[in-house]
Amino acid sequence: MKTFILLCTFATAALAAPADTYNPAYDNFDANELVENLRLLKNYGKCFLGQGPCTPEGADFKKTIPDALKTSCAKCTPKQKELVRTVIHGFQEKLPDLWEELVEKEDPTGQYKEEFDRFLSASDKIGYEMKAVVILATLSLAASAYAYSTAHDDLDVGAIVQDKDQLQSFLDCFTGKKPCNKLTQDFKDNLPEVIREACAKCNSTQKQKLKLFLAGLNEKLPGEYAEFKKMFDPEGKLFDALDAALAKS
Repeated sequence: MKTFILLCTFATAALAAPADTYNPAYDNFDANELVENLRLLKNYGKCFLGQGPCTPEGADFKKTIPDALKTSCAKCTPKQKELVRTVIHGFQEKLPDLWEELVEKEDPTGQYKEEFDRFLSASDKIGYEMKAVVILATLSLAASAYAYSTAHDDLDVGAIVQDKDQLQSFLDCFTGKKPCNKLTQDFKDNLPEVIREACAKCNSTQKQKLKLFLAGLNEKLPGEYAEFKKMFDPEGKLFDALDAALAKS
């Protein structure tokens, strides 16, 4: 029997402390240390078999075995289930003969084998799926933290550049000469960082549109564009890097 509820108790105490779960007193039990210590692992096995003395922890675990076996670890917390799998594999891989004795003692007819096998299989599956979800979520968060919103990527910057009034309204918002609307404010919020970091978080579309927009400002409103640059780059060090980055887009 590959799955044995006995080892569920390595993650739990002997008594259920609230009614729905086993006492979490041993949730920090170092299952890896136990598995790596063959002598200690064997002593625990002998304790459970009644063939040797028990530590206080071992005695507590041993009391929980019958209930845990019958319920397929239903009262185990997620942490306890994790510890169970670690210790189970330790017994199976390092002390297979002792493991078989434990199985024979606690489930001689194999009555609980199938159900508990499903429990361990489901736990493993959930664990692997959860790891994948965490990795994907982390990558997604990292990507979103290193990129600007694409909400305005379809903005017709060419039309704005051709309409001097619209171009002026953007520039007036950016320089604080006139109030911003929702659209111009969205761009203004990111503008200092865009200039400071040479559009490092911009995608290729955003770089192309910014390049077109700045070229339009320089061509149609050169004096005000110079003021704009001085406002956001008073030391005259940032726009060279920005222009170089945009030139590659």
